[in-house]
This record gives sequence, C-alpha cells and structure tokens, in this order.
Amino acid sequence: MKRSTLFLFALAVLMCVPAFVSAQQKPVAPYSIAKIHVIPFEESTGQFAEPMADDDLGQFFNDLSTSLLVKIELNGPAGEFAPNRRIAISVTEGKNAKLTKTAYPGIMNENGKFFVPVWLYGSMCDKITIKATVTGQTKKATLTRTVQFMCGE
Repeated sequence: MKRSTLFLFALAVLMCVPAFVSAQQKPVAPYSIAKIHVIPFEESTGQFAEPMADDDLGQFFNDLSTSLLVKIELNGPAGEFAPNRRIAISVTEGKNAKLTKTAYPGIMNENGKFFVPVWLYGSMCDKITIKATVTGQTKKATLTRTVQFMCGE
C-alpha cells in the first residue's frame, strides 16, 4: 500500500513539473533602447551639468576634469522581468576600447522603463562612441550615441 501511494505521489509531481516549467518560460515582449542619456560631471567642482540634448554632440575641448554619467533607458512591458536579457555596452574613445560592460536589467517599472547606469571617467581626448545592445531576444535592439572630446593647444 505504501509503495503504491509513493508511486502515485511521484507520478503526480512529475506531471506537474512540465506545467510549472512552461509557466516560468512565458514569452516577454522585446525590450527596446529608448534613449542614451549623457550627463557631464565636472570633477573639480563636484557638480553635474544639465543632461545633453539628444542631438548635442558636445564640444569638450581640454576638459580634462569632465566625466560622464551615461544612463541607458530601456522600454519593455511594465512589471515584466526577462532573466535571459542582457544589455551589452561598449564605449570607444577614438579607435580604442574604453569600456565594455554587460548589464542585467531588472523588473521594468510601472511605466515600462528600466535604466542602466555607466560611469565614464575623465580625461577624454577623442570622440566617445557609446553603443548599447539588448541581447537574449529574437529582435536585437541597438542604439549608439557620440560625444566629442578634443585636446590640444
């Protein structure tokens, strides 16, 4: 009697596992990258400047104490979480790699937004190219932003 009860219990558990796994793998709509926000930070004063407009390339010349706070703004379904999604971020200064980062977005807020921060330390003396790509979904989403730094006499 005990063996048959144990067998039925084990069978019931095994039958529930596929339903549980399929419920956990509910497809989540693709994320997109809405915007790359760039906010200059002046290291000598400890102050943030106003965020740069989307079409502002910046003309930083001999600004050796300027760092940048970069916020990658993601869009997705409100309240959703996709554990397989990643944000691949690469930053180049001229032709040289300055930073590479893989971020793991959390739960989208009530407005369907999530922000990934990146800090770019000064000094910078060449064109900065920031590229963010959402991976782990069938439709890749990529956005690139450029900020111009120059150094010289």
